[in-house]
Amino acid sequence: MPQIEGARVLDLAAHDGRWSYALAAAGAAEVVGVEARPELVARFDAFPETDFKRRVRLTCGDLFADLEARGAAGEQFDVVALYGIFYHVMDHFRLLSLIRALQPKLVIIDSEFIVLDNAVIQVLKEDVSNPLNAVSEVEGRSHTVVGVPSRKATDFMAEALNYEATWLDHDMILGEDRRGMHDYFRDGRKVRHVCALSPAGQG
Repeated sequence: MPQIEGARVLDLAAHDGRWSYALAAAGAAEVVGVEARPELVARFDAFPETDFKRRVRLTCGDLFADLEARGAAGEQFDVVALYGIFYHVMDHFRLLSLIRALQPKLVIIDSEFIVLDNAVIQVLKEDVSNPLNAVSEVEGRSHTVVGVPSRKATDFMAEALNYEATWLDHDMILGEDRRGMHDYFRDGRKVRHVCALSPAGQG
């Protein structure tokens, strides 16, 4: 992917660093991963020692606080990756606004979306004990609330921030081989999609 080669990349909700590692392997010059769960960050030490692993730096902290601090410091990133976090937050527009302040040329969103033609965000309860889910902002609570947006809601947010949204055609990319990719093709009220945001008029 030419946008990754030589880029400074921010990987939000980086889990154990698996995608940060992959982004570095794809040619990123530097990958900063932000993850709220320290036990997940610690797992990155066990990843294979490669010549690109040294280009990855994982930090532990709240992604909103991290973004605010980076924006205030005037940091910039070429690419921001939102892999599997966009449907585990409630403040989608604030998240994208904070990302925009970092002036990325590309924002990649891999998320579940509500299958509706309207611009909506469905609020759901989420168990915080699952390391794949959101973390609670209130100590001792077993659940938190998250919002799953529709594609049109995401388009509206992107447009308001002067971004152009491009939705990937999974059929074109994967063809008939859908092994391990059922989330992108399932029937029901939620389905996974990938969306690329870029500053309007960039191309």
